[in-house]
Amino acid sequence: MNWGLYTRVIVSLGFVLSISMLLLGYVLSHDFNETEKMESIVLTLGGIWLLVMMVIHLVLHSTIKPLSVLTKHITTTSFEISHREIGADLRTRKDEIGILACAFDAMLSNLQKSYSNLEKREEHYRRLVETANVIPWELDLNSRRITYVGPQAKAMLGYEISDWYEEKFWLNHVCEEDIDLAEKFYRHVASIDEGREIEYRINHANGKVVWVRDCVHKSTYDPRSPTLQGLMFDVDERVKARQELQRYREHLERVVNERTAELLTVNQELQSFAHSLSQDLRVPLRAINGFSEAMLEDYGDIVGGEGRNYLKRICGGTKRMGKMIDDILILSRVTRKELYRKKINLSQITAEVEKNLREEYTDHQVEFVVDKQLTAYGDEELMKILLNHLLSNAWKFTQKVDHPRVEFTGELSEGNMIYTVKDNGVGFDMQYAEKLFLPFRRLHSVKEFEGVGVGLAAVKRIVLRHGGKVWGKGKVDDGAVFCFTLGESSPEQQNSGKKISLDSDIVDIDDVS
Repeated sequence: MNWGLYTRVIVSLGFVLSISMLLLGYVLSHDFNETEKMESIVLTLGGIWLLVMMVIHLVLHSTIKPLSVLTKHITTTSFEISHREIGADLRTRKDEIGILACAFDAMLSNLQKSYSNLEKREEHYRRLVETANVIPWELDLNSRRITYVGPQAKAMLGYEISDWYEEKFWLNHVCEEDIDLAEKFYRHVASIDEGREIEYRINHANGKVVWVRDCVHKSTYDPRSPTLQGLMFDVDERVKARQELQRYREHLERVVNERTAELLTVNQELQSFAHSLSQDLRVPLRAINGFSEAMLEDYGDIVGGEGRNYLKRICGGTKRMGKMIDDILILSRVTRKELYRKKINLSQITAEVEKNLREEYTDHQVEFVVDKQLTAYGDEELMKILLNHLLSNAWKFTQKVDHPRVEFTGELSEGNMIYTVKDNGVGFDMQYAEKLFLPFRRLHSVKEFEGVGVGLAAVKRIVLRHGGKVWGKGKVDDGAVFCFTLGESSPEQQNSGKKISLDSDIVDIDDVS
C-alpha cells in the first residue's frame, strides 16, 4: 500500500514516539539512584534519536529515489527528439510523486507539441521569406557585420552568401557616394522605435551599380548592442525609369519653353500685324474709297454707267475691307486679351446690345425676349463682344421673316448653366455645321446678308478661354439655335435659370479648329 509522503513520515514518527514513551515509562518506574536514572534516560533518548533518524532516512530514501529518477528523466528530455513518456512505475504511484510524474509527463507532451508547431511555423515563414524576391537581412550595427542574409542575395547581387558574413562586407559594397547617407540612416533607425525606408546604390558582383530599397526596423532595444533587421528590394529598373521620366519631363519643359518663346514671338508678330491692319492698311483704303467717291461725284458723267458701277463696287469693296479689318482686330483682341473674371449681368448687357441694334436697323423691328437676371462669371468686355456677335447674327438673319423673333435664355443642366440664343430666321443646313465657327467661312452669300464671317469664330475663342463649350443647330428656313457654357457655374448662376436636359440632336462642334 503506497501512502503519501507526509502520511508515512507522521505514522513513522508516531510509532517511534510511542516506543520512546514506553521506554521512558519503564526507566522512570524502577527504583534507580539519581546517577543510574540519568544514565538510563540519556541512553534511552540517544536510542530514540537514532531510531528517529533511521526511520526518517528510510522514509526519505524511498521518496527521494523516485524523485531523482523523475528529475533525471525531465532534464534529459529534448524538444528536438520525439517525446519519451515517464516510466509507468512513477506515473502509477498513488502519492505526490505519481501526481507530479503525470503532471510533468503531460507538460512535456504539450511543450513538445508546441515546439513542433513552432518549428513548422518557423519553417513555413522562412520558406515564405526566402522564396520572395527580396533579401532579408540582420545587421549588428556596432561591428557593422551582417549576422543573417537570405539566399536571394546571391541571385540579386551576385555575391556568395558566405561573403556577406565578413566584417563590414555590406558597407564596403555600398556605392561610395551613398555610404555616409546609408550609415547615418541606419544609426537614425537604431535610435527610434519606428521603421524607415531608404534608397541607395550598391555595387553588383559583375561591376554594375544597382539601386536597392531597404525597409529597416530595430530588432533589439539595447542601446549598447543595436541590431537592425530589414528587407532589401531590387528597385533598379524602377529608379532608372523614374530618372528617365524626369529627364523626359525636363526635356518637355525645355520644349515647352522653346514653344512658348516661339509663341511669344508669333504673338508679337501678330501684334505688329494688327498694328499694320489698324494703321498702315486703313490709310490706303481710305485713299481708295475717297478717290473713288470723288470720281463718282466729279467725273460720273464722263465714265458712263458702267464706270460708275465699277466705282461703286470699289467703294463697297473698301468698306467691306475696312469691316474685315475691324473684325480681324476684334478676333486678335479676344485671343490675346488677359481675362478679368467677375460676376456680370448678361441680361443688362443684352439690353444694351438690343438698344444699339434697334438704332442701327430702324426699318427692321424684331420681337426680343430675354430672361431676367441672367448672370455669369467671366470677363465683361469679352462677354459684350460675344453677345453682340450672337445677337447681331440672329437679328440679321431674321430680316426676311414676317414676324422676326430673337430669344436669349439661360437654363440649368447637370450643374452647368447653358445660355441660348435662338431665332426664327433663315437657319442653315446642318451638313455644313462644321464651318460655322471657322473664320471667314460663310454659309450665305454677301448679296443675301452682309458680313465677313468672323463673328462666330470670335464667339468660340471667347467661350474656350472661359473654359466652356459652344455648339449650334439649325434647319433651313426654320431658324437657328446657338448654345454656350462658361465652365462651372456658381450657385447664384444655377438659381437664375431653369432646369433642362441637353437636346440630343444639338451638334457639338467645340472641337472644330
